[in-house]
Amino acid sequence: MAGDLADAGFARDVIAGADAVVHLAGNADPNTPWAGLRVPNADVVANVLDAAVAHGVRRVVLASSLHAMAGHVDAGRSFVAEDLPPYACCPYGAGKVLGEQLARCYADVWGLSTVCLRLGGVAERPPAASWRGGWLSPGDLNRLVAAALAVDVGFGVYHGVSANTPRVYGCTLPGYTPVDDSAAFGDLPDDLTPPSKDRPRWGIAHRS
Repeated sequence: MAGDLADAGFARDVIAGADAVVHLAGNADPNTPWAGLRVPNADVVANVLDAAVAHGVRRVVLASSLHAMAGHVDAGRSFVAEDLPPYACCPYGAGKVLGEQLARCYADVWGLSTVCLRLGGVAERPPAASWRGGWLSPGDLNRLVAAALAVDVGFGVYHGVSANTPRVYGCTLPGYTPVDDSAAFGDLPDDLTPPSKDRPRWGIAHRS
């Protein structure tokens, strides 16, 4: 079915009869101002969760992002565990934190099982050095989503990265065993530039 999930009625129609929902739709450009994020990355998430509750869906898997935690890296941390408090690096990341909190609310209040995946940058190969720690291969993405659909939790938030060297983001999702490593691609171009007023750090080193 083709349609717009910003339409609550369409969201209810498309989810009717589903046992589980994997919600990946949204604006994935981390340089987008909040005005361009509110509907696709906040209102739509609420529509999907409302529709899932209305139809008794067993599990909703939501696409969050490492941008929800990348502020820790920008502040100098070399390793970011999942149990650290969210630290968004940009409005896009803050919107993903909002989505995670909505998912937790729907789990607590309505008993909807929700799993949020803080996805790294998904590509066949990391295009630049800034992707090394947060790269997620397409194959590992498939394994990640499969594990998220099967895990026995009421609510969970997990990082979604491959088995990268260096290991920057911890990932503890039960049943997920990544097999790809960004180190296998050897030297990659350095695309990092110092932040400035016109070019903030967010959206450079942590794309997803």
